[in-house]
Amino acid sequence: MPDGFAVSHRSLGEASGEESMRIVTRQLTKEILIATAFVMVSLLALFAFFDVAGQSSRIGTRYGIDMALQFAVLNLPRRFYQVMPIAALLGGIYTLSRWAAESQFVVWRISGLSAWRLAQMLLAPASVLIVLTYAVGEWVAPATDRAYTDLRRINVYNTNLKRVYGFKSGVWVKDIVKAKDGSPELLRFVNVGSLSVGEQMETGAWRVFEFSARDNSLLRIIHATNATHVPSRGWHLKNARIETLPAVGRDDGPMIERATIQTAADLVLPSDMQPEILEVLTVKPSAMGIGELHEYIGHLKQMRQETKRYEIEFWNHIVYPILIFVMLMVAMPFAYLNARAGGMAVKIFCGLVIGVVFFGIDNAFTFAGTTSALPAMMIPLVPVVLMLFATSAALWFAERR
Repeated sequence: MPDGFAVSHRSLGEASGEESMRIVTRQLTKEILIATAFVMVSLLALFAFFDVAGQSSRIGTRYGIDMALQFAVLNLPRRFYQVMPIAALLGGIYTLSRWAAESQFVVWRISGLSAWRLAQMLLAPASVLIVLTYAVGEWVAPATDRAYTDLRRINVYNTNLKRVYGFKSGVWVKDIVKAKDGSPELLRFVNVGSLSVGEQMETGAWRVFEFSARDNSLLRIIHATNATHVPSRGWHLKNARIETLPAVGRDDGPMIERATIQTAADLVLPSDMQPEILEVLTVKPSAMGIGELHEYIGHLKQMRQETKRYEIEFWNHIVYPILIFVMLMVAMPFAYLNARAGGMAVKIFCGLVIGVVFFGIDNAFTFAGTTSALPAMMIPLVPVVLMLFATSAALWFAERR
């Protein structure tokens, strides 16, 4: 942990009040960032150790220790993103508790430092950590997550197929085929089970159900062993089996006699469905970036499909880094405790318990949010608001002591 810092009363006396606050804010920001970095390195080292230890049964059989270390390293950006609020909380508790133990915080309270002004001072380190967390969560973590998944699939499962996230049978994708005048002509429901790795987007087996946009009658069913995307044309289906159904209501004999079955070694299916949409489906919503979630939500709305699950993740990605400032505010009541109120280890343990309890509540709200009537934007905000109320109550109690 960083060494203690005592503000020079002489230099502060010579400076104006605002200049003194700027000096203290800079020092407070520096110490919180150093303490947070120390906690983060410790947590990441611990997670990396457990990641390597968890692969002990595979080391020497499926891959070597170098591959195990590579898996652990690829996991670190996601771990960094996940534990940053807890690291900020512990770093804030350590710094503010040490200032209180050294009577520095007492001096500033006597000088008129209010809880509101302290919260303003904590905005500086929070802003740095929030920007860093957004950058890692939006660009670094999604890339390393994909690299981790690809490496694991090839080296552990010995396959080059990406399983689509969703159901065991794959994911159902809705596709609308429009006529020349822009009106919907066909409604397609496509079931894709897997994607292959490579420069050319290729999928596993397809099942396609085509409906008329006018009367919702089933027109044909297509089965294909695999498919490849052809830019500006659509999807090239291979070994296709086409079952064409007659129109419902026509009295031309039994429908089963009027149905036809054709086979085609190659069939081009015109479609605006891009490979990027299928690529997104191989990633869990929690591992997507904000941009990817926004793009996929737009696609689902265009296809008139349910979007709440992805909207919750979208807003959770926006709110989650802001939680760092909330956690620093949670650390504020610890500054009002004197040294006799508990040692540093006890305060750090209490902070860790608070962080774990909060994340348990947050995960519970996220899981229950898909079936609740609350707007998607409100679901990640409710635990944060509850934590702010609890922090305000703790500050009120601490100041009245």
